[in-house]
Amino acid sequence: MRTLRLIGTFYKSYMIASSIITISCMNLIYVYGISIVTVLFWFKLITLGIIVYYINSYKKNEFYYYQNLGLSRLFLWISTIIFDVLLFVILLTVMLKIR
Repeated sequence: MRTLRLIGTFYKSYMIASSIITISCMNLIYVYGISIVTVLFWFKLITLGIIVYYINSYKKNEFYYYQNLGLSRLFLWISTIIFDVLLFVILLTVMLKIR
């Protein structure tokens, strides 16, 4: 439970930027349909990479907090990116079903 709470706290640091990108992608999928899915998927991954680079350089001292609690930087990034991509794929399938 503590690990999930710490991962959630870490995810909150870039959740707004990721949510804005995801909502924009869902809007474009609704407008253009399935033909744009590949482009938006790569757009999401590239912007996620930019966010990772920004957070790594901007909040590098905060990683010591998580490391002292037993979570490595790699574990934090892998778990939050997997969650974010899974959320994107689930919303993508829901949006394609709606359309």
